Amino acid sequence: MKTLNRIKNIINSNVNSTLDKMENPEKIISLMINDLENTLDKVKRSMRSRKAEKKSLEKDIEDALKKEQRWLDRAKMAVQNGRDDLAKEALAEQKEVKSQIKQMKERVISIDSILMSEDESLQELTEKLREIKEKKASLVNRANHAKTKQAVKETLKEANGDEIEKRFNDLEAKIEQMEEENNIKQQDLNDEFENMEMKAEIDKELEDLKKSMEPNTDDGKVEDSDIQFKGNN
Repeated sequence: MKTLNRIKNIINSNVNSTLDKMENPEKIISLMINDLENTLDKVKRSMRSRKAEKKSLEKDIEDALKKEQRWLDRAKMAVQNGRDDLAKEALAEQKEVKSQIKQMKERVISIDSILMSEDESLQELTEKLREIKEKKASLVNRANHAKTKQAVKETLKEANGDEIEKRFNDLEAKIEQMEEENNIKQQDLNDEFENMEMKAEIDKELEDLKKSMEPNTDDGKVEDSDIQFKGNN
């Protein structure tokens, strides 16, 4: 059966080979689940269709059996009335109906066999779908881990020790350069703030100096009053 073969191909697919080519393991597994669900739906639809066909055939067989019996009764009646010619025609019709019944019964047996096979496939597919859904997260992690390991192997395979060391030294030098640039920027910022602080201090000291050099008018008035007070005495 094509459906059963398709299910087995999905279930027995080489997972390791698939994972090696995965760019997005989670997406691939989701597509696999979707594929299984679509196949499961097709199997269910096929089973519903075959069950309906079987039911229809069983009804046709029941009607045909009644028809066969009627032709047999007619053949007997013809004999009783001395009409062997009509009896032969009735028996011929009965034989034709009997042949049709045989074919329909064989078709029912075939449908039963197909339904049994599809039911086994359905159970197998349902179980595999449940298993994949339950293990999806684990499969994604395993796939990502496998990809990482494969990438490391490819890197080590393509590069020898000297090339790796050179890449590491280049990376280290780049980091040191970035750190040095950051230190220079930080020092420039500190220098700018120190200059601003120094300017503010000088401005304040100049202001204080100017205030200290201004004449004290209150002290002068007090001295004149004192002199006048002494003179009166």
